[in-house]
Amino acid sequence: MSEYPSLPTRLWRRRPWRTSSLMRVSDRVEALVWLFAIVVMLVAVPVAAAAGTAGYTAAANRIRVENATKVAVPATITTEPERIVMADAYGATTQRFEATVRWDQNGRSGTTTTEVPGKSATGEEIRVWLDGAGNATTPPVRSINAADSGVGIGTTVLVVIWSGAILLGYGTGRLLRTARYAALDREWRGMSRPVGQDS
Repeated sequence: MSEYPSLPTRLWRRRPWRTSSLMRVSDRVEALVWLFAIVVMLVAVPVAAAAGTAGYTAAANRIRVENATKVAVPATITTEPERIVMADAYGATTQRFEATVRWDQNGRSGTTTTEVPGKSATGEEIRVWLDGAGNATTPPVRSINAADSGVGIGTTVLVVIWSGAILLGYGTGRLLRTARYAALDREWRGMSRPVGQDS
């Protein structure tokens, strides 16, 4: 009793240039489409790597420029910290404290409402970050965020291209099978006879 052919053997037998007369035109078309899809998936790897590298470089440059203009200054809490409770979609709650703070830098003063430690009190000093124009801004972004951005872009490109290639292969196979079944159904109806009627 012969063993069932292995996957590589079955794939090799489905090659579109095979000379077997048992291969239908639709089989050859489907094999060609899958071959094209595989080539696209292989080419997608360096394309995704290049896109990820470009995304990382752009994000790193942006972060470096933004961080270069930020400066930390001492600020004084001028109001009592207010507790803010937030709930997410799953009902879990988190809390933080906000207060108005005031700072003086290079002869210019400013105020903003920002997050403060929970046990802060009026008159205490905290650190706030200012941009190049002297306005309150977010703390410097970590450089690891650029790597995250690059990996995210590369992965997205790879998933999109691979998904498209796989959908192309499966979609083509499904359309060809539907056409084959419809043709077989028509042939069967043309050959069949009503029950009890002699040919």
